[in-house]
Amino acid sequence: MVEHIEDFQKLNIRVTNIPEGHRIDVFIGNLKDNIQHEVHLWEPDSLEKAFRVARKVERKMMPTRKFNTHNYKYGSDASPILPQLTRLTPQQLEEKREK
Repeated sequence: MVEHIEDFQKLNIRVTNIPEGHRIDVFIGNLKDNIQHEVHLWEPDSLEKAFRVARKVERKMMPTRKFNTHNYKYGSDASPILPQLTRLTPQQLEEKREK
């Protein structure tokens, strides 16, 4: 998000004849869909508010992102294979304790 905002600010400096409302719409329109929707709901009335809201929404969504796995085996993006957990019956638990 920080990089996107910096890039947008660099372009924004060069443009002087476009109304702020249109700049806000362009900024929001170039965000990822899930962030775009949230920022749009806040109806920011300045670019600075749009930047703040976008950063806030991204931080809020960070913990809820799906866990992304990379390079587990042979460069695969697939999740590692984990052993299946099985629920033991009370009798099986007792037998394990006795061992």
